[in-house]
Amino acid sequence: MRKRKWRNILQTIIVVVILAFWGQVLVKNWDQLANYPWRISWPSLLQSLVVLMVELFLVSTIWWRALTLVGKPIPWRRGTAIWWQAQIARYIPGGVWDVAGRLVLGRRAGVDKRRMSASVGLEMGLQVLSASLFLLVALLFGADASVRAYWPFILLIIVGSLLILTPPVFSALINWGLNILHRQPLILNITYGNLILLFLLRIIAHGALGLAFFLFARGLSSIPWSQAPLMISAYVGAWLIGYLAVFVPTGIGVREGALVLLLGPQFPFGLATASAIGFRVWIAVRDLLGALLGTAMARGISTSVERDLQE
Repeated sequence: MRKRKWRNILQTIIVVVILAFWGQVLVKNWDQLANYPWRISWPSLLQSLVVLMVELFLVSTIWWRALTLVGKPIPWRRGTAIWWQAQIARYIPGGVWDVAGRLVLGRRAGVDKRRMSASVGLEMGLQVLSASLFLLVALLFGADASVRAYWPFILLIIVGSLLILTPPVFSALINWGLNILHRQPLILNITYGNLILLFLLRIIAHGALGLAFFLFARGLSSIPWSQAPLMISAYVGAWLIGYLAVFVPTGIGVREGALVLLLGPQFPFGLATASAIGFRVWIAVRDLLGALLGTAMARGISTSVERDLQE
């Protein structure tokens, strides 16, 4: 309990320092922000929100499928409702409350802690592998180098991903994580094809996330579609950096800083900063909508079960 208290205090201090830093940066560059030729386009902003909802559907489906692969199949509607409801909890300081929420809601659906932990581990592993590819692409754009110059890194990530996704290696990693959590190991009947399919779906979901960011930025300024590959890869790469910064809840400040650096001199500081901060708010709106829809779905499931019992 005392360790958790000090960890929360440390996280709060880190967040305050990061926000203070960003406040100083914004004040210093306020003239650039104020004088930038902003152009609000509501159709682009709404398109961004729609794509974000599609991404939410994809990532919740990936987790639902991962839960099935670790041996606990539940109806898609129930699994989606659990994921959408729990997602809003990630905004609570601590950085683990969305997973804790899934554990609580999953227990009501008959999902034990071991299999829930295994499904989350599978989900996280796929996220990191997929986002790593986007980060590499963003670095290539930033360096303005040919793919030939970076082929060893590309080859390393591809081979590493294919190796990690082999069932024996992946099962060993999952059980290693369960051992750290003092859980009993699981015998996972996962085929290589299933893991590759989830990996491809995860890449599509990350692509949708980056596309939503690009559309959001287009809602603030006139940006040609030719810049979409750079902005998509840069955002997902920045997301990964923020995701790995586990000491900062939801990577606040870290993701935005990484995004500004990855976009580099090709985008004005004002546009990159405003897009990064505004899109975080946009994602929060999406998560709130998802939580409301998940709650409505869960109530619908309960009503349906009660009706079946009465009949």
